[in-house]
Amino acid sequence: MILIKILSVILLIPSITVGFKLFKKKDLNFFDLLLIFNTLYFVIIPLKSNEEVYKVIGKITPETSIMVFFYLLIFFLALLIASYFVEPTSNSPLNVTYFIKKYPALKASLPLKILLIILPAFALTYYVPHMSTMSAFEDIREAGVRASYEESSMVKLFGTIFSLGLVVSITLFFQDLNRKKFQLLTVISLLVYLVNLLLLSRRTLLEFVLFGAIIFYSLNRELINKKLIFYACCFGMFLYFVYFPFYNIVRRSPVEFEIKDPITSIQKIYDYGIGSSNDASDRAADLTASRAIYLYRAIYWVALNDTDKDITWGELTLIAIDHAIPKVLNPSKGLGSELILEDRQHTNKDSADSVLLLGLADYSMLGAIFTLLAYFTVYRILVFISNSSEIFFGDTIASLYVVYFVFKLAFATEKKLDSILADIITYTLVIFLIVLLHKSNLIKMLNNPVSKLNLKA
Repeated sequence: MILIKILSVILLIPSITVGFKLFKKKDLNFFDLLLIFNTLYFVIIPLKSNEEVYKVIGKITPETSIMVFFYLLIFFLALLIASYFVEPTSNSPLNVTYFIKKYPALKASLPLKILLIILPAFALTYYVPHMSTMSAFEDIREAGVRASYEESSMVKLFGTIFSLGLVVSITLFFQDLNRKKFQLLTVISLLVYLVNLLLLSRRTLLEFVLFGAIIFYSLNRELINKKLIFYACCFGMFLYFVYFPFYNIVRRSPVEFEIKDPITSIQKIYDYGIGSSNDASDRAADLTASRAIYLYRAIYWVALNDTDKDITWGELTLIAIDHAIPKVLNPSKGLGSELILEDRQHTNKDSADSVLLLGLADYSMLGAIFTLLAYFTVYRILVFISNSSEIFFGDTIASLYVVYFVFKLAFATEKKLDSILADIITYTLVIFLIVLLHKSNLIKMLNNPVSKLNLKA
């Protein structure tokens, strides 16, 4: 444990460059965000964890700790080099905050603003019961098992619409803030969305809170001062020390969840969480800390148990691609990389998957470079789809959604390659929704947008 902590201190050094950018209020690119979030999960969490948390790793050896250190170091240095080659004034979604800063102002019609209130309100009765923290309960879990592939696909499709609406609402709000004015309907929409986010998984909540922070940083960084930073730190501490432990209490509530009456069920379960918080908060806090190190543990277990003969040299990547293709196009699709990776870790428990994990299992130490190339390849595919849509349908907010997708890629460290590739298929559906919004004159871009994304970045 001591060796891991010492090595983790060394791994903090690459992230200093990103910290310097933030201190100087400079723009951040995709590789900076990847470095931030991967440093959080693979460096800061192991560094701050106590002996009790380290017990979830199990056997720890100096050789394995050093191997994991060099694997992560190669990845972090590769991210630094890639970030260096991104032009600071490149108007590309790869250059995340600069692109948002230069993005045309959006104008939403009154019907769209009303729709952005109805959408999250409806989600409380449909989307939340299927995708929220309540999915840990037996009734929902059994319903999920009974749900057909088509039903599951419909829930995911609604989730895509839900996310698009939230991205539009967040962007409208912070663009209004930049112009020092507020639209009442936009504020109401965000408040209803916030209710949804508090009932969904903590990952979803954090994703959109941090995406909102990125848009704020892009458009309103002149408002950032010591007072605002203090409030942001207080909010972060509240989430980590209060809300997340409370979240773990709630998702293990013995209160029965009635699918036919989700609102009342949610209220009862949260009432249970409030009433039980004093007795269970310490145990829930320990659980929060233990779960946080699962990503690091998964890589550690593969490094500990793998031999040279186990390296599959691309086989796992092909399995992930096969699993990402929709069942309509690939009826005989396999089960994906997850079960194989669990076997490589010598565990039958659900593990925390990541592209870095698959890279290590598939390419050994070269997996660090593979991970960077995989992320960049996904980005290039998204830009190609976005550019293609502009050729056929004209300028739309498709490029704005690329920025959200890029942020989501960086943030979703605990996401297997199969799911990331499947999300590319989802993005093509988002394009059609975006085109429909524009063709219906529900949303407009007020300024002349960037006609083509800069693929040289």
